Amino acid sequence: MMSLARICGGAQLVIGAFLLWTHKQYAPIVKNQFWEPFAVLIGLGIISQGLCYLGWTSTSRKQRCYLGLFCAFLVLFIVILFLVSGWSVATKAHLIVPAEVAIETSFTEFLAKDNTNDQTHIWNRLQRDFRCCGYNGIHDYKKNKQMGFPWSCYDPIDTKVFNTGCMHVFVKSIEMNMIRVAVVAVASALIQSLGIFCAIQLTMLLRRPTLMLPNGDNNHSVRVKRTRELTPLSPVTIGNPTPHSSTKPPIPLKPVVPRVEQPVMKSSH
Repeated sequence: MMSLARICGGAQLVIGAFLLWTHKQYAPIVKNQFWEPFAVLIGLGIISQGLCYLGWTSTSRKQRCYLGLFCAFLVLFIVILFLVSGWSVATKAHLIVPAEVAIETSFTEFLAKDNTNDQTHIWNRLQRDFRCCGYNGIHDYKKNKQMGFPWSCYDPIDTKVFNTGCMHVFVKSIEMNMIRVAVVAVASALIQSLGIFCAIQLTMLLRRPTLMLPNGDNNHSVRVKRTRELTPLSPVTIGNPTPHSSTKPPIPLKPVVPRVEQPVMKSSH
C-alpha cells in the first residue's frame, strides 16, 4: 500500500510539472494567469511523499500513536484533494471571460507592433503549435489590408491557411488542463483512501488482548501482554500452575525404561 501511495504521489509531481511547463510556454498571452492549480498539484505530490514516509515509519515501529497521527493527516490530505478537484472545476467554469479578454489584448499588441515576421514571437509559436490563425480566425488579418498572413498561419505540408481562431483553441487547452488536475486529484484521493483502511486494520491488530479473571468480579479485567519467547517448563511450574496458566492438567510424562543389553554367550567347542 505504501508503494502504491508513493507511486501516486510521484504521478502527481510528474503530471503537475508537465502541465505547469506546458502552460508556462504561452502564459504571457493570458497575462501569466491560471497556473495555480498546476502548482498546487505539485505541492500535493510533495506532501504525499511525506505522508508515505510517515506511514512507513508508523508501520515499521508498530505504535498506535504514530498510526493514529498518520490516519489524521491522511484524512486531512484526502479532504484537500477533493477541495482542489472542486476548485479546478470552478476555475474552469469562470475561465472563459478573463481568458478571452487577456488573449484579445495580447493579440491587439501583436498587431500594433507588427511582429508578424518575428519567428520567435509567442503568437507565431502559438499559431504554429496549435494550428490556428488570428484571434477569431483569418478575418482578423484581412481587416488590415496592408498586412498579410504571417508565416505561422500556413500549414507547412500543403501551405493552406489555418481557419480556426487561436482564442477558442487556447482556452479549450487550458480547460482540458484544469480537468486533468481535477481527475488526478480525485484519483489520488480514492487511492489514498485505501491507506486509511489499512492503517485502521493495523491499529486494531496492535490492540492488547483483555483477559477476564473468574474471581467473582465481572468488571475486573487484567491486560495480559503477549510474550514472543517460550519459557521452558520446570517441575515446580508443572506441579504448581500459576493462576494465569491454562486450566488443563499437565500431561504426565511416561516413565522411560532403561534399555539393558543382553550379554552375548560364546559357545565352547
